[in-house]
Amino acid sequence: MKALVLHAVRDLRVDEWPEPEAGPGQVKVRVRAVGVCGSDVHYYTHGRIGDQVVREPMIVGHEGAGEIVDLGDGVTGLKVGQRVTLEPAHSCGQCEWCRTGKPNVCPNVKFCSTPPNNGLMCEFAVLSAEQCIPIPDALSFEEAAMLEPLQVSVHAANLVGVVPGETAAVVGAGCIGLGCMEMARAGGASRIIVTDKLGYRLDLARDLGADETVNVSEEDPADAVLRLTDGRGANLVFECTNKAAGAPQAYDLAGIGGRVCLVGIPEEDEICVDSHRPRRKELRVQYVRRSRHAAHQAITLVANGQVDVARWVTHRVGLAEAKKAFEMVSKYADGVLKAVVLPSE
Repeated sequence: MKALVLHAVRDLRVDEWPEPEAGPGQVKVRVRAVGVCGSDVHYYTHGRIGDQVVREPMIVGHEGAGEIVDLGDGVTGLKVGQRVTLEPAHSCGQCEWCRTGKPNVCPNVKFCSTPPNNGLMCEFAVLSAEQCIPIPDALSFEEAAMLEPLQVSVHAANLVGVVPGETAAVVGAGCIGLGCMEMARAGGASRIIVTDKLGYRLDLARDLGADETVNVSEEDPADAVLRLTDGRGANLVFECTNKAAGAPQAYDLAGIGGRVCLVGIPEEDEICVDSHRPRRKELRVQYVRRSRHAAHQAITLVANGQVDVARWVTHRVGLAEAKKAFEMVSKYADGVLKAVVLPSE
């Protein structure tokens, strides 16, 4: 089969790769759509995320959807031809954290497109049955691929909670940020403020439900949020960027006694923050690790029309053009929000 393989920094090739077969408890899927995530781009541009380093050729991509073409022995509840969204994490199921309902922090987890595990930008993939989640017929494969980033936003909102009537701020209007914005709206936030440096993303945020937007290239975001909240700041802030500057900005936007949810994965390994301002405001800070049992929530939100993930997708390419898509995303070029690779076309 054909697969998109990362060999080294910015060395992304379409290779011939052995086509996998489903073993006991596994499912073989024809992959139809895979989103280009910021973490994929981290590996492409830096070859690593923290101590997770690409040391040998690796198939990239983890935001996937497709259709089942074969079932391994012992698989029940699924059938050939079924359309599924793909959960990229396969937790061990045996550790303390898996047994207490926190498989997203399983230290033994195998995650698609995280070294040394191959990803989903290939014609066929084999996953455990638990990683294949049926989707309604009304959902397209592109929408089903967007369920993975939406799950992260759902999980973030589940962790910190959204209180009806409060003010929420979102730092970064990428897909994760837009998802957190939607979760704040669904949770009853009375005012939602979104910040970003890209005007076209702020335009989409307004279209999808933001009450106010702040272009950080033109205005100090902390001053803007204080102005918009009569000096109080936001009750809840979701940080959804890939930059070290995101967390300090989130702390500044939060009001006294506020909550800050750090969802983004910064390119930098270390973040420098003023230790006094967040302490004096007695902020509650919550880190987020991927998602936890949020797939069915995400499916329901999209199927019921509460979240329009179809509008996140701005570019579509086949495997042959996928490297151009990675370059585009890495440079925020051509108005890109989410590029989707279609491996089977």
